[in-house]
Formats: sequence, structure tokens, C-alpha cells
Amino acid sequence: MRAASSLLLGVNTTWVLTDDGTITFTSSGETLENGESNLKNYWKVNGVLTLPWGAYADQITKVVINDGIHDLGQMAFYELPNLTEVQLGKDVTEIRNYAFKNCTRLTSINLESVDFIREGAFYGCAALENITFAEGVVVEDWAFSRTNVTLAD
Repeated sequence: MRAASSLLLGVNTTWVLTDDGTITFTSSGETLENGESNLKNYWKVNGVLTLPWGAYADQITKVVINDGIHDLGQMAFYELPNLTEVQLGKDVTEIRNYAFKNCTRLTSINLESVDFIREGAFYGCAALENITFAEGVVVEDWAFSRTNVTLAD
């Protein structure tokens, strides 16, 4: 088991990666000024994306976001080649840009608590076929590009 604690946008969030490939994120319960707990945004700098769990990208098969985390940051789970399952806590309301981009083995996800799915959130998730989300969710352009998901107009 690998574990780390990260200060993510002002909230002490811990993550644990177990030997079965499950990475679990838990908020300490502290909140930001706007009342939300977040997994921070990441960017590529000079073509390199540095995630705290990036060294274990090939080992991650499942992402679990526990209750108390409201926002999945940009590129937070970018290109996890063996990710097949995502379990979101009831408090997740937003998935930011390219959060799961090119997670090519991800097949399904339940987004019922999510209000906003930002641009390219699941871009390139080629195996994604089964999604569930609530009526009224805002889905930005290219959120499901290069997937098997077809959204009704």
C-alpha cells in the first residue's frame, strides 16, 4: 500500500493506493471559503503532467472519491491506461476539463450527483459505453468526444 497526503487547493486530502490498484481519495472535512472540497487542477508544463500519483499510473485500476469532495480537478486522472472503474461519492458535483482524458479502458460511470461535466472530461475514453447522469446536467463540448457515448439533443 502506498499513501500520501496532499494539500489540494487549501484542503488536506489524503490518497491511498492499495495493491489491488484502487486509489481512494478522502477529504479531512476541512472546507474552502466557498464551502467546497476539491481535487486540484493539474496542467502539462513543457509537455509533462506531474500528478502526485503519476508514478503509479500503470497500477491504478479503480478510482474511489469519498464523500466530502465536490470537484474533480482538471487532468486529475489523465491517461490512466488501466483504469476500468470509477466510484464517485455523493458530493461530487463537477468534473473539470480532461479529468479522465484517454482512460481508454474505462467502460462505465455513474454521474448522478454531477451537475457539470466540463470540456473533454472523458475525451478519448474509447471503451466508455455506459453512463448514468441526472436530468439537467450541463455537458460541455467534447466532454465525451472519441467515446462510444451518444448524447441526445
